[in-house]
Amino acid sequence: MVSLVIVSHSAALADGVRELASQMVQGQVPIAVAGGIDDPEHPIGTDPMKVLAAIEDVFSPTGVVVLMDLGSALMSAEMALEFLPPEKASRVFLCEAPLVEGAIAAAVQALSGGDAASVLAEARGALLPKQSQLAPFLDQSAPAGTAAAAEDAAGQRETLRLTVPNRLGLHARPAAKLVNLAARFEALIEIRRNGRVASAKSVNQVATLGARQGDELIFTASGPDAAEALQAIQELAAANFGDPDEEPAALAAVRESGPDQLPDGLVRGNPASPGIAIGPIALYHPQMPAVESRPIEDPAAEFRRLLAAIETAKSELGVVRQKAARTAGAAEADIFEAHVLILEDPALQHAVNERISREKINAEAAWLAEIEETAGRYTELEDPYLQARAQDVLDVGQRVLRQLMDIQVQPLTFSRPAILVAEELTPSDTAQLTPENVLGILTARGGATAHSAILARALGIPAVVGATHIVPQLTDGQEIALDGETGQVWLALSAETKEELVEKRASWLAERQAAQKKAQAEAVTADGVRIEVAANIGTSRDAELALNFGAEGVGLYRTEFLFMDRRQPPSEEEQLTAYRAAAAALAGRPLIIRTLDAGGDKPIPYLEIGHEDNPFLGWRALRYCLDHPDIFLPQLRAILRTSADHPVKIMFPMVGSLEELHRAKAVLGEARASLSGENRPFDDDIEVGIMIEIPSAIFVADHLATEVDFFSIGTNDLTQYMMAADRGNARVSGLINTFNPAVIRSIHAAARAAQEHGIWIGMCGEMAGNPLATPLLVGLGLTELSMNAPAIPAVKEALQALTMESAGRIAEKVLLMSSAAEIEQYLRAAAEMFGPPL
Repeated sequence: MVSLVIVSHSAALADGVRELASQMVQGQVPIAVAGGIDDPEHPIGTDPMKVLAAIEDVFSPTGVVVLMDLGSALMSAEMALEFLPPEKASRVFLCEAPLVEGAIAAAVQALSGGDAASVLAEARGALLPKQSQLAPFLDQSAPAGTAAAAEDAAGQRETLRLTVPNRLGLHARPAAKLVNLAARFEALIEIRRNGRVASAKSVNQVATLGARQGDELIFTASGPDAAEALQAIQELAAANFGDPDEEPAALAAVRESGPDQLPDGLVRGNPASPGIAIGPIALYHPQMPAVESRPIEDPAAEFRRLLAAIETAKSELGVVRQKAARTAGAAEADIFEAHVLILEDPALQHAVNERISREKINAEAAWLAEIEETAGRYTELEDPYLQARAQDVLDVGQRVLRQLMDIQVQPLTFSRPAILVAEELTPSDTAQLTPENVLGILTARGGATAHSAILARALGIPAVVGATHIVPQLTDGQEIALDGETGQVWLALSAETKEELVEKRASWLAERQAAQKKAQAEAVTADGVRIEVAANIGTSRDAELALNFGAEGVGLYRTEFLFMDRRQPPSEEEQLTAYRAAAAALAGRPLIIRTLDAGGDKPIPYLEIGHEDNPFLGWRALRYCLDHPDIFLPQLRAILRTSADHPVKIMFPMVGSLEELHRAKAVLGEARASLSGENRPFDDDIEVGIMIEIPSAIFVADHLATEVDFFSIGTNDLTQYMMAADRGNARVSGLINTFNPAVIRSIHAAARAAQEHGIWIGMCGEMAGNPLATPLLVGLGLTELSMNAPAIPAVKEALQALTMESAGRIAEKVLLMSSAAEIEQYLRAAAEMFGPPL
């Protein structure tokens, strides 16, 4: 745990600050003081030897943060470091934060298990809540003579003014991009808009600034990398804060639908997702139990409960994001990246901890109170788009409450296809839906810019929202119709009206099918070279969806989804049924089944992997399966049995050495032998491959290639391992870029090893679904690309405009480049310059 040292000219002040901070953390964070000097006549001052003794008293290898009041306190702290051995001095950090607020914020962050960098960041941001609250009463211009002006004059404070380019302002997704970027820098970064102040490292504070297109923002940064931070922010703003420039056509159609005159008998809500739906109603009334506030004796224990619930909620969101990416697309799935940042928001966590300690109440009550206050700040904004973000905050809040109260989520399933009617749907609710089960959506609240509406459009589900006057009239099973483009809702259908709507729905579906048919064209380059374009799936239903988008097979069946949301592993027979269903849906197309990849960001509680300090480098995937043949063997048997009637391939994840591969193949041999002994048929020539996602596999790829039939590159893990950057950690997530030269060269090395040993190589990471990367990957030698289904049409279009010669030239040039930015810029220029064929 990080420890603290308080340095003050006054011994009484130092003791008082320690007492205050200790009360906030119930004495569980080591805090030492170095106050005053040993001179009864003149006790005010600082003594380097006292500072040295205080550091030694609470020294921790995790780090010691030293906070000082003013003047000679800084010099005394610097001098104390000179007396420490270098190995110790390197773990001591001097912090310029305000003494009282900084000490409290630092202690709270240290208690939550934060490292030295996060403790420093919290201390430096400790004044933000006070500044934000007092902003209306302050003159933010910092006239000459103030401390801010003095800092500017001394060059310690950098300033950037920019105008918000985003059509919808700094809503959740661009705010998330900004926060992720700011978290990479040590500097304290503040944003000012119309007299309000926000921390650039708090997604809620950034979003609730209410910054709209055309607004001027003033960024100030202080710290060792302040200039670099503001330069990066300026570049992000120039790229529209990572937000699409164009309004989605579906939303544009919704916005442009006019207030047409409604015939008698019709009612109207707000259009949200185009299309016609006709069918029975399924009412959805999710209810959370009332949260009771109760007194507690151990605030620190309550806060630890909350942090544990937040971590579990983050893991759940990882699964939700993966599913949303498969069904709705990667851009829409980024909604849930913003949800993760809400959970990680240090200002929110600090406020909850403070409320728990101040009011001595349970975590549930404190969390709910702060979530409702945060959501309230969104609803007070003028912009309807930003107001809609309140639903995201409440969605995240409910997810954590379910963990704290041990409440199971009820899946949104129906006995027959229906129009889902609810007071309001959260993004998490909507991400569960499929067009096969849900014909349409009608809600009493919400707007066309809510994230649930965005997901509905991506899923192709017609939706009408904001129908406050309609929903209370409806009963379960009642037949209605709706038009998601005009907002019209028919509560009673005459035979003539129903016939007209059935024809209109058929026309709408025909248009969608025509677009899907275009995607069914074979993935062949302009000079006739076949590249297989496949889909990543998690269920047999995903396989059917993938075919609609033009998939030519499945390059990754994530079997971990079979193991989730249950209390024990699926049996061999259950797995066999699932694998056969997916294979049957593909109607003879290839199906690559990845063996269980549990752990990391895919926790499965009943497997009892246990807490690990770094689960991505821990007991996960193949490592776990090799130690649990009771889990591994039944899965391999089920896959082999499926291969008797379908073109199935086996893929092992997270192979890091030849020895691991030999062990996995030995268990596969056991499965073969046991099935042969039972006279159960299977394909004895089944292809066996591995995922290339660990750097060590790249360096022994020539050996691994002699033992398998194919490689499939998992760029998500490969990138984080190659860059030593946890993709779930906002502070380093900016390093996760698949266009990094180290990643590109790793892909090239694996492809070269595969070609030299006569096996094929593909990719099943998110990079495969980026059409910008398509020419590069083909040029590097990949012959199969597997991706989330919605990305398939765009990748096929990129392939059809490509020649192998141009792809090779592009790959050659990229391999000589030295940065991700240079590579990405070149690929964009190539796409624009050459056009089809590339």
